[in-house]
Amino acid sequence: MAGVSESNDTKPGKQLRLRDKRKLPLGRPRFGGSTGSDLALLRRVRRKVHMPRLPLISDAIGRARLESVEGLTPEAAMHARRNFRFGVSNGVMMTLVEALIAPTLVLAWFVSRLGAPNIVVGTLPAILAGGWFLPQLIVASRVQGLPYVMKWYRTVGIVRTIALGLLVPATIALADYPTLLLFAFFFLYIIYSFGGGVSGIPWLEMVGKVIPPRRRGTFFGMRSFWGGVLALAAAGPIAAIMSEELWGLTFPYNFALLFGLATVGVGIGIWAWSSIREPAATHSAQPVSLRNLLRRGMEATRTDRDYRNFMVSRILMSLATIADPFYVVYAKTQLGAPAATVGLYLGALSIASLLSNFFWSPLADRASNRTLMMWTVASVAVVPLTAIVISLFHGTVDDGVLFTSFAAVFILSGLAVGGARIVNNNMLLTIAPPMERPTYIGFLNTLLGIVIFVPVIGGAVVDTLGFGVLFVASFLVTMLGMVASTRMSTRKPQ
Repeated sequence: MAGVSESNDTKPGKQLRLRDKRKLPLGRPRFGGSTGSDLALLRRVRRKVHMPRLPLISDAIGRARLESVEGLTPEAAMHARRNFRFGVSNGVMMTLVEALIAPTLVLAWFVSRLGAPNIVVGTLPAILAGGWFLPQLIVASRVQGLPYVMKWYRTVGIVRTIALGLLVPATIALADYPTLLLFAFFFLYIIYSFGGGVSGIPWLEMVGKVIPPRRRGTFFGMRSFWGGVLALAAAGPIAAIMSEELWGLTFPYNFALLFGLATVGVGIGIWAWSSIREPAATHSAQPVSLRNLLRRGMEATRTDRDYRNFMVSRILMSLATIADPFYVVYAKTQLGAPAATVGLYLGALSIASLLSNFFWSPLADRASNRTLMMWTVASVAVVPLTAIVISLFHGTVDDGVLFTSFAAVFILSGLAVGGARIVNNNMLLTIAPPMERPTYIGFLNTLLGIVIFVPVIGGAVVDTLGFGVLFVASFLVTMLGMVASTRMSTRKPQ
């Protein structure tokens, strides 16, 4: 479907200029079966319909004017600018929250401080990812066919904010009882994580309705970029807070402050997304039972080559995260890295994630599915490979040099995180048919939710075989994912 380009003072007797250079009378439907009255309403609301110009990243990737509303209904196009801005704002705040309570850095250090064994440390990213993925199949069976899904997102968002906020008094009150504090922390952390999964499909369904297909890569990139700017600015203060050098805040008050700031960030992020004006769904798919949804998901896996290979690649990349929470533990226990080093690692992670948007955003908008996945898998593979190389010098090079050099692991991890954040959601929206989007997303994400708990054994691997074996296993699993990614088609976003 051709999109509407920017046009000044369009009048009823004139014609719209289309991207494919064809001209049609204004009253003729061009929005997927929309009526002439719909177009008349769109014309009355604004003469110009364009996306917001956000500086820096938009200039850098050659998209200073995001003016296409191709693929949107007239109702969505009327609010395109507002929805784009609030959507980006939501991503900015959620990316900042990820830095404030990073499971593989901040939370890993927190539970390690409470005396948690390695196998418990390994559950932190698994709970967050599993909480995101596991509920989605059930949610998909409930939201498919609904014209509006904002209510799901808003209600669950309030619950998530409350759960994270309760960590503040719990951390202070139970500091002298580390075992009780661990139980309270994981209880609230599980609620927060699974709440994200319940709201995940409604969130992605809304993205599909309010963001043009050819601008989704840019949309996810801007969310990640500006969130990375805030995360980078926060890296120094986070390091000072964790090392007990800010305002004299010692444990547990330093972590209570981090949890409090994260709560404020989540609240603002959920408010921003709730401010989006959601258009009604244009596809009248019937509600589906959980059983039929499972059957259709398995059928799609057999018949849709891109969906199948994307699924295999994503599962293998999830298994490769077995090593993620143990990079900082390795630096702490084997290389003697002090608490302040977490700030260095977080800064490296944030800078790399930030700069990676200049690469991933245009790639996601223009490249084929196969190219996207191959680059994404490669970015994941180099993380454990770098850890393996640096660990080979342990005992022969000064530990201070090594734990400083170990920041390279987090630089490459930031590149991989930036790619996954943009590519995975963007590709799901490209592959999934609009009428079956909840089915495709829910089925895949539920499988990922089951698989994501396998890396919990990483703690047992470390305790019995050592960090080196763990890093090698992560690298080999990612290489299997590369094989699956090469079998995807060269289809591009439409």
